[in-house]
Amino acid sequence: MIDEDFGTFDRAFRRLSGAFRIKLKPVALDELAKIYFKAFEGARLGDVLTAGRTCLAECRKFPTVAEWLDALPKVAQTGVENDVRVMVADEVFEYHRAMRLHYEDEPCTCLMCQAAHITGKPLRFVPNELPEISAFEYAHDLERKRVVIAGHWAHGEELVRWYGARAHFMNLGAKTQPKVLALMRLPPREREPGEDDE
Repeated sequence: MIDEDFGTFDRAFRRLSGAFRIKLKPVALDELAKIYFKAFEGARLGDVLTAGRTCLAECRKFPTVAEWLDALPKVAQTGVENDVRVMVADEVFEYHRAMRLHYEDEPCTCLMCQAAHITGKPLRFVPNELPEISAFEYAHDLERKRVVIAGHWAHGEELVRWYGARAHFMNLGAKTQPKVLALMRLPPREREPGEDDE
């Protein structure tokens, strides 16, 4: 999706939140819509709207980001979309390993982590970003036959920034929007790279 799609997405998002009787202040609902929209940047608007209708029919409560992403049309078994790359074998292995570990691994003592004084914190598997379009990178995981957010293990200064951003977000969210945090919380086996276990 692109920025111009936000109006259409926002209307669908509000209809879905109304159907599930989500009670949030307008400012909180606006912020939640933007968070969900950001999560779907690599998907086509039509697929996101279709997935929203699937969630309406199948979910018992307002869908988390992971549930809505999971409802997106799956990759065809024999074909690959032209605009999304395919993960290489090592990347698939590491992605699946990160999923099993809930995107957190043992602390690292590599030179980058030592220089950043972050050797006491667990490593985090974080999304690959495409800075030129300010979006996450999506890739085909042919083993699971779906498009996923590609990621990598953060080390050094990147890991320091991740922990700083997480602390800032949790501090703001805990003070101002506990309901938004609760809606965003993903079940452990469905978390995307960069999401935390708390």
